[in-house]
Amino acid sequence: MQRAVLVVAALAAAAIAVSADPSAAARSPICTRGQTTVERDPRGLLPLTDMNPIGAATTAVLRYGQKTSRPQVRAAVFAVADRERGEQARYSCGVRVWRRTIVVYVLDRASLPAQSASQRVYFVGRFSGGYHVWQVVH
Repeated sequence: MQRAVLVVAALAAAAIAVSADPSAAARSPICTRGQTTVERDPRGLLPLTDMNPIGAATTAVLRYGQKTSRPQVRAAVFAVADRERGEQARYSCGVRVWRRTIVVYVLDRASLPAQSASQRVYFVGRFSGGYHVWQVVH
């Protein structure tokens, strides 16, 4: 009986260790064949059908970021219409993900005047639990 309990405990510990592996959780097999780092697996993206997906994506980015950086959203665009970063979502993760992504540009005012360090770009989409950042692009 004790042996069975120990085996179950060992299996549970192994399952937790595997699921907690950050390298496994930070990759998606559909994004450049698993080579692209993601915050959430975009295979779970749902269509952008809400009344205001841009507003929801903006809120998700502000919730994701650090308040101490004094973030200011500079723009939010559907990836299919974004000529700067939208194509990156399509190239890396495919047309389905591209159509379900919003690109959000943020200025971290606390990092100014350093231009590159103060600029952030996020890919956001709708998941079953709401809108979430699925990739930090820059």
